[in-house]
Amino acid sequence: MYSVGVFTTERSLRHIMLIDQKMQEHSNITYLPYSSPEHLKYLYEQNSNRFDGFLFTGSYPYNVLRKEFGPLSKPHAHCNVSDRDYYKLIAQMAVQQPGLDFSRVYFDRPEIPVDFHHIFLKQGVPLLGSAPIDWNMVAATDWYVPLKDYYLSVWNSGKVDLLVTRFGSMDDYFRQHQINFRYLAPSPESMLEAFHGLLMQLQAGEMHDTSACLGLVRSPNALSNEQHSALEIQLQNCNKLFSMPFLVYEHGDHFELTANVSVLKDISQQYTVCPVTAFLESRLDFDVCIGWGCSSNVIDAHRNAQRAVKEALLCKSSSAFIVMDDNRIIGPLSSPRRIDYSDAPSQPLSKLADRLSISPLYLSKISAVLSQRGDDTLSAEELAYFLNVTSRSASRILSKLEAGGLAVVQYHRQLNLRGRPAKIYKIYLQDIPQI
Repeated sequence: MYSVGVFTTERSLRHIMLIDQKMQEHSNITYLPYSSPEHLKYLYEQNSNRFDGFLFTGSYPYNVLRKEFGPLSKPHAHCNVSDRDYYKLIAQMAVQQPGLDFSRVYFDRPEIPVDFHHIFLKQGVPLLGSAPIDWNMVAATDWYVPLKDYYLSVWNSGKVDLLVTRFGSMDDYFRQHQINFRYLAPSPESMLEAFHGLLMQLQAGEMHDTSACLGLVRSPNALSNEQHSALEIQLQNCNKLFSMPFLVYEHGDHFELTANVSVLKDISQQYTVCPVTAFLESRLDFDVCIGWGCSSNVIDAHRNAQRAVKEALLCKSSSAFIVMDDNRIIGPLSSPRRIDYSDAPSQPLSKLADRLSISPLYLSKISAVLSQRGDDTLSAEELAYFLNVTSRSASRILSKLEAGGLAVVQYHRQLNLRGRPAKIYKIYLQDIPQI
């Protein structure tokens, strides 16, 4: 069995213990609770060679160690608060405090996008923010100092009645300053996703981590010479920010980034986000798409990158996709719509697609959505969101599944205040081999 070290605060330890039994089924778990950033550094230095991999109960300890020691050499993953966790907390707050004015509730800006505007009326959207701090100018062990000052300024602004934070170690500070707060922790499901991601890394082994990785960077629209130059400058700035993990090349109307799979895995937080597109989006006034291709050789990595950027360009806005050497496609990164599917479906799935007159790629995506959500029900609106098609097209797909005996209308649900209740379909694709 694998040996895994878990870095956690005392408060987060109570949460991660909820999945201890399931983790122990697959690996030998050792908990490494830390009381301060200095203690965290000490524990890592003392234990960096003891374990096959590391799991962090949040992004903060991971980022501290990454800044202090550079990219971590061992397989690692960190638990993240998912969009589902935000939705669940919002529902709990609405039930427990019926008169709560959400426009006076502050949320840390999510690392993974959460569609607050789909939940609240325009005037009731909560306050979202992140500390305006240049983290590159602050020592990693001192990150809590400006963060505490920022939270205090938000509370003293008089615009906030409740502060929702992902930082579990701020309890004492908030109570000391009489700040009304609520802690948002990753759910057991989200923590298990992170743990399973770590297991996949361990199983892939070191050989795969040295595989080639290539990113194609292009805009969905034609760029002027000035925009092209601005893109090159910002790509170089982004590379410097991440300690030069890429080689950046200009090729006609696009740019190429070369690295290896371990670099991509590290900066993308195990293939979930793309900080490069986020960086470019914040500094450029035009959209940029990135397709990442991975393989055991550069030629196939380039071919996969071309497939990935084609998927990204279909989104018609800034986005990023990854195509792996086993035909897995992951994307769009940094989006609640991100799914992990295959564009090389199995023979049974292809035959089923022919019988139903549905694209096999759509069936592969639907199966991936159901598996990722842990739920076998979908509405046309939800399916349209994940497939990036119109609601009418999604309804036709569901109708074909129903006619083929692979979906039934389970119940109707009112998705918003206007319009007719939506049909919720129960879909039966779980027993069909996907690849």
